Amino acid sequence: MNSTKTLGIAFLWHMHQPFYKDPLSNKYMMPWVRLRGVKDYFPMAALVDKFDGVRATFNLVPSLVEQLNDYVHNSASDIYLDMTMKKASSLTEADKLFILNNFFKVNFKRFIEPNARYSALLIKKGIKPLSGSALKNVMKSFSDSDFLDLQVLFNIVWFHSISVESDVNLENLVNKKKGYAEADKDYIITKQKEILSRVIPLYKKLSDERRIEITTTPFYHPILPLLCDTSIANVSSPGMELPRKFSHPEDAAWHIEEAVKYHTQQFGSPPKGMWPSEGSVSDKAIELMISKGIKWIATDEDILFRTLSSYDRKYNGEGSFDRRVIYRPYKIKKNSGSLSMIFRDKNLSDMISFSYNSWDPHDAAWDLIGHFNTTAQNLRRDTDSGLLTIVMDGENAWEYYEDNGRRFFETLYGSLDRQDSICSTTITDYLSLEPPKRTLSNIFPGSWINHNFEIWIGQEQDNVSWGYLANVRKDLVKFSKEAGLKETAVTQAWRELYIAEGSDWNWWYQGKAHAGSDNPFDKLYLTHLKNVYKLLKKPIPDFLKISIA
Repeated sequence: MNSTKTLGIAFLWHMHQPFYKDPLSNKYMMPWVRLRGVKDYFPMAALVDKFDGVRATFNLVPSLVEQLNDYVHNSASDIYLDMTMKKASSLTEADKLFILNNFFKVNFKRFIEPNARYSALLIKKGIKPLSGSALKNVMKSFSDSDFLDLQVLFNIVWFHSISVESDVNLENLVNKKKGYAEADKDYIITKQKEILSRVIPLYKKLSDERRIEITTTPFYHPILPLLCDTSIANVSSPGMELPRKFSHPEDAAWHIEEAVKYHTQQFGSPPKGMWPSEGSVSDKAIELMISKGIKWIATDEDILFRTLSSYDRKYNGEGSFDRRVIYRPYKIKKNSGSLSMIFRDKNLSDMISFSYNSWDPHDAAWDLIGHFNTTAQNLRRDTDSGLLTIVMDGENAWEYYEDNGRRFFETLYGSLDRQDSICSTTITDYLSLEPPKRTLSNIFPGSWINHNFEIWIGQEQDNVSWGYLANVRKDLVKFSKEAGLKETAVTQAWRELYIAEGSDWNWWYQGKAHAGSDNPFDKLYLTHLKNVYKLLKKPIPDFLKISIA
């Protein structure tokens, strides 16, 4: 943080993928760690590396880092990669149906429409989803060369232009557009693996140079307040129907402690900051984070507004909030100590996430800088400096931007630190210069989505899911006490349960994913719960054989 500037801009890019691997089959069920690593995780750090004056914070969820390392160091594979590497002439009918169902799962406007061959293949398959005999009839019209081109195109569109322009062979393959050979496919997959091998080293290099700060999240991305006590959901959503109580703060503590350990192993020192999964906070969760050495956390501005309204009448009522209160850090004190809390600017974070992708990238970047400068000008007179925090997913938004957001970032990063009143900063650097001046004794419980927990609990499927989790955990505790069990099997069984405590499984219920037996998130969630019984050599209960979706 430049002490001569009025306003520090803290970008917190949250990098996360759920745990897609079935450890017992040693296979990844979905390819998004591999493909996002190529398109997003490496380029996002490389863009910061291009600008010496830029500072940013990257939140790397341990479950993501663990999977990246698995691809790099253990030659991990996923079903999509297996289908890619099969020779087109050797594909079975089942293989071909899988490819037709899944290899068009990319952004149409940015990835398919600009490529005439990819578009033609989609039209040939049919834009509307097909299944059964209809898809089999379409399959018969696809030649080996059609399938080979589809195998290549699905993988090659995930390369960022930063990687393409640095490799003439890759650039030639992108420009080739059709008529690919098996050797072309081999080169593309080799290049993917090379880029994945550079992701973690690049983040570590930038961290060691103090150009970025790396933070963490509880290990398998659970909603900490709900792990501590599901009844907390009724504070932010009074009257919501809840499952029978699940209260295991010891599990929440495990996720925090293991995240800190793993981060320290990977990056050489423990994290100072933590983005709680989905920005979810409660007093009990904060107490645990403090006890594990976390110095600061971030969440959404609405959490602050509702916290302040319980303290001070002037904050009560619709439209009465002074937005300048979010541009400062706060201290929250608990029995185990204290930490600093940062609150994101939801409006500007959402503009980047959902609106600027339809703008000219240059205009979008300058509009954002204009908002930063306006905020700096409107700070309170008695405030020495302020902190405006952008927090958002660091991967999902960019495929909606022209060229994966490259011109947007190059304009933004290249212009930001030339402004008179603002500069980029990491959150720890800002706090070292401007520690919190106001203390909070408690926090309103909620997440960054509507300041409640309704995405993960309260609906029928979510409540069933919590019931399954409670049943399996109870069995695990009981079975773990039996004599003769191998310690490694018990440890692996607990890890399967911790994976199942992640937030992503319930995210995809409530109609957010297609219903039925082909819901991949439902399948993975039940797989992890079933693995508890497989590892302990116990019969799988009947309830786990029925899809929640």
